[in-house]
Amino acid sequence: MPPLLTFSVIVGTIMTSVVADIYNVNVPSGFFPGPQAGIGSWYRASAGQDSTNGKSWCGYTYFNSDPVFAPSLEGMGGATYNSNPDAWREQTRKHCGLEAKVTDPTTGKSQLMYIGDSFDDTWFRVNIDIMIDAYSIIHGNPNGDKNNVIKGVQWELTGRVNTKYAAPGAFWPPTSGGSGSGSGAGGLGAKCDGQTQLCNSGLTCLSPDGVCSDKACNWGCQGWSCSSSVPCQKPWNCASGVCSA
Repeated sequence: MPPLLTFSVIVGTIMTSVVADIYNVNVPSGFFPGPQAGIGSWYRASAGQDSTNGKSWCGYTYFNSDPVFAPSLEGMGGATYNSNPDAWREQTRKHCGLEAKVTDPTTGKSQLMYIGDSFDDTWFRVNIDIMIDAYSIIHGNPNGDKNNVIKGVQWELTGRVNTKYAAPGAFWPPTSGGSGSGSGAGGLGAKCDGQTQLCNSGLTCLSPDGVCSDKACNWGCQGWSCSSSVPCQKPWNCASGVCSA
């Protein structure tokens, strides 16, 4: 598969807030609902080979270190700044910043990433292009090889947004339940503390991340030692110095 093309836009200097938050929102209806699987390629923020110039389709400057990915341009409406500025503004504000859990099925590694760009979906609409550093974390450094891709990359929207990667001018009203297209409160990737903010059945609240995960429990787990200063993760309780049901 040839390199996926990232759409960059020519915009003025964009002032973005230094304050960012991650919270549950309503994902646009019908926008990649449920688990997706395709091919995951990689790209760099500013590289001629990747047709990028340091400006995201979302309308801001980005870097190789940003944990962003690019889903289908057509899947988000198809507009670019140059083709239709008004439609582009509407579409970027509707999609940029949405969070997804992206998994390499070969390595088993996952990372939360955020929509921060778009790509030409000539090949297959559920394919995604992943920023190089995030790609290297879950798959390994491709060392410049564009044939190095993640086959069967798995990704699913969590029902949350990261305002750091939202488009300029976007407004994302929070919702306590998230979206049916993602996991919502207590779902995969949701915030938690293991005491009052709990995860859904089958998930655990990981430390120090404070997010619900399908990885192995790593604090206050069933059968672990506990005390008044070392609590158990709910729904377990500390009984005779051991976390138990």
